[in-house]
Amino acid sequence: MQRALISAGVTVRGGADGRFGAATRAAVVSFQLSKGLAQSGEIDSATAAALGVSTGPTATTTPTTTTVVAHKGLQIGATGSSVTDLQERLVAAGVYLAGGVDGRYGKGTAAAVSQYQGWNGLSRSGVVDAATASKLGITSGSAPVAPPATATPPATATPDEPTVAPEPNPYVGLAVGARGQMVKEVQQALIDSGVVVRGGADGVFGNATKAAVSKYQESNGLDVSGAMNEATAIKLGLGTTTPPVTPAATNPYVGLSLGAQGPLVKDLQTALMGTGLVVRGGADGSFGNATKSALISFQSVNAIPQDGVVTEAGARLLNLGTPATEPNAFAPTPDGYPQKGESSERVRVFQQHLIDSGIKLVGGADGSFGNATKAAISTFQKANGLTVTGTVTQEVADKLGLAEAGTSTAASVKLDRFPIQGQCWYGNTWHAPRGNGRLHEGVDVIAAEGKLLYAVVDGTITKQYWDKPGATAGNGLRVAQNDGTYFTYLHMSGFAPGIEVGTKVKAGDVVGFVGNTGSSATAHLHFEIHPGGGAAVNPYPYLKAIDDCGNTTPQYQSSFVPAG
Repeated sequence: MQRALISAGVTVRGGADGRFGAATRAAVVSFQLSKGLAQSGEIDSATAAALGVSTGPTATTTPTTTTVVAHKGLQIGATGSSVTDLQERLVAAGVYLAGGVDGRYGKGTAAAVSQYQGWNGLSRSGVVDAATASKLGITSGSAPVAPPATATPPATATPDEPTVAPEPNPYVGLAVGARGQMVKEVQQALIDSGVVVRGGADGVFGNATKAAVSKYQESNGLDVSGAMNEATAIKLGLGTTTPPVTPAATNPYVGLSLGAQGPLVKDLQTALMGTGLVVRGGADGSFGNATKSALISFQSVNAIPQDGVVTEAGARLLNLGTPATEPNAFAPTPDGYPQKGESSERVRVFQQHLIDSGIKLVGGADGSFGNATKAAISTFQKANGLTVTGTVTQEVADKLGLAEAGTSTAASVKLDRFPIQGQCWYGNTWHAPRGNGRLHEGVDVIAAEGKLLYAVVDGTITKQYWDKPGATAGNGLRVAQNDGTYFTYLHMSGFAPGIEVGTKVKAGDVVGFVGNTGSSATAHLHFEIHPGGGAAVNPYPYLKAIDDCGNTTPQYQSSFVPAG
């Protein structure tokens, strides 16, 4: 049945593993949605017929009934399919799960449950109570379990000789819960068609994307399901040609996982420790649970699926096997002002200026100059009596107060000091997807707990965050300049003596210490930049310009002027 779903173009997370869990149920619902069937998540006769598979026992066969282990009350020590189902749901919700989905309710699962409870305003017990189960969409009780199917496959195909069918459209079946590049392409196609997608093309198929798909289907006379079916994909121009075949990974580090041995594992362990993560046992060339745990921590910070297996993206970020390509929001762009087809930080800043001026921009300030941005510029030009071109002309720039670089003077930010004591590591995690449809508004810098945190500019402490149950930020603070620009530090273990709201600091002053508080999977600093007190901008190029992660020498400096 799982193979039939995959052949129909539906993603089955975990593949055809023979186990009907939450991932398979979600795939069945997606298939049923695409075919206009009742969305039960179960293989009824109509679904089986649409898939071309047998329904199993005949009507005269009485299925046996077994009690499904209740999810309510699950806690440390529990094992089995109910724990696996719980873990899969937590991961799908964007919660970091130390150790991955292993069917064992240990400390990592308890911490993940507690974090999920905090996110949703529930009591952080780490035990699955009724409210937590309900929020996760879990039900428990008894369910019929069919005996092993004995029916033979349809005469038109055998396991060894599959029927040759047209290449399925890969976009068909995408629905709530899906994520990735294809989801992003669906969102961008919707935006280009004039449909608003709240949150923009972020690659996460949430309720906002479902609503946008439904609106598009309704306006085009299609069946309104909120999921991608064949007609919707064709209408959007998606998947109508065979997508290019992605070559198999040639990087020898890709695929390293638990149980691997040898020099490649040693390289991986050395690279992980070079980021500031701890690998218990050191670089011994043996991929055990300690290495898996460190890799999962690295994956969580960099928005990579947390499965403890080295991926292409992870290898690239760790500079293993292929030269690292450093993404840079300030990469060379055409001279003058932003142009159509450009994706850059200056485009995002320009878009934000349009929005701030009262212009509606479909997709929001996503840094990508497409048809939506062109339409917004035309609207701005009409509203201000300018020549309508849909391009960033000098008239538009003057009206918005833009400099020749395509950004405003408010976005001119300069760091006088790197914010953290090495050894440390960071990648460009700006706008990486987080749980519940959120986007990452900063950069995560990995370093050992207790490392010093420095003020990046002269300024004033204008806000402090305190760790408490349900707080995602943990301990944190803001350092603000006179023009309103402020820099946010989160997940700190604590503050330096004398640091409080109103304290004046100089660049290089120690303001606190690296920690793992709040919604955090490993010790690190979450760092944000808000020019002029406005929306956050990508901190990566600013940090890269003064990179000091190799400086492990503590530099104590206290030039504090107490509050008041």
